Amino acid sequence: MSKRAAKAEAAAWLARLRADDRSSTDERAFQAWLAESADHAHAFEMVTTIWESAGALAPQRDERSKVRRPLIARRAVLAGLGTTAFFGVGFGAWEAANADVYETGVGEQKHVALDDGTQMFLDTDTRVWVDFTKRARKVRIQRGRVNVHIAPDPERSFVVEAADQRIVAAEDASSLDVQRDGANVSVVMLQGAAEIQSDQVPNAVKVQILGAGQRLTAVVTAESRLQMIRIDKLNLAPLIAWQSGQAIFEKETLAQAVDEMNRYSLFKLAIIDAPIASLRLSGVYRVGDNVAFANSIATLLPVSVTQTGGRVGLRIDHSRTPQG
Repeated sequence: MSKRAAKAEAAAWLARLRADDRSSTDERAFQAWLAESADHAHAFEMVTTIWESAGALAPQRDERSKVRRPLIARRAVLAGLGTTAFFGVGFGAWEAANADVYETGVGEQKHVALDDGTQMFLDTDTRVWVDFTKRARKVRIQRGRVNVHIAPDPERSFVVEAADQRIVAAEDASSLDVQRDGANVSVVMLQGAAEIQSDQVPNAVKVQILGAGQRLTAVVTAESRLQMIRIDKLNLAPLIAWQSGQAIFEKETLAQAVDEMNRYSLFKLAIIDAPIASLRLSGVYRVGDNVAFANSIATLLPVSVTQTGGRVGLRIDHSRTPQG
């Protein structure tokens, strides 16, 4: 296809996406068109830039002088054009917010643009429920991990719920990572601030203020089923490495590393000999390829690798363990 033809199609798509009666079918067809060729993405960006320069996508005012959002936000569309695949994991394209539930499978990640301008990035094996009303915006994490860039809205609060934690973001722009593993929850505040409301906390403050760079962890103890709340401030790089298809370990145990890597693959790692579970490792690893990870750590630790069916077994390599 010539550049002129691609530009003509891009202009047609821009007009269609700005139409009042555009549908989810239109949006899916548009994403398929984008995926056909890099020339399509370039043409759409060029056409959109021309329209913006001419003021065609400028917000309009109604009779009450309230600003109405453009029918399509350029950055919400274009931001996802490069999200085809990171580090071998099945990362999906941006998805318009036209449903209440969003989820990913094992090894999949997905960007979602909500209709208020908020952007979510869902990690592997994640399921979230979204409910926007005229008075409030709510996201409930049923499992997995989500990065949320919250668009400011002085008229509606933004609440993220995960297990027994209720996270109320401040009115200004905020960005946070939230992970839920059963009843255990981790909240990392990347930008702005949020109020964390915890109902099931014994003899502790039930409302915490979390600032940028801080992490809150809520862990349910196996003995009492009561939550233990902790706030700390750590190096953020390992906490958000998942967004670039990586896992960064800083003296984690092999057992902890195996748990993290297994989240991204159906080809599971298994520790066969218990003593090696407590071995420590550090490094940056690509997620989604457990065989490569196993072979890599076998060069660093006294570990041997065996493959049986859909499992990668990790055993003690006695020839490399200290004697006596």
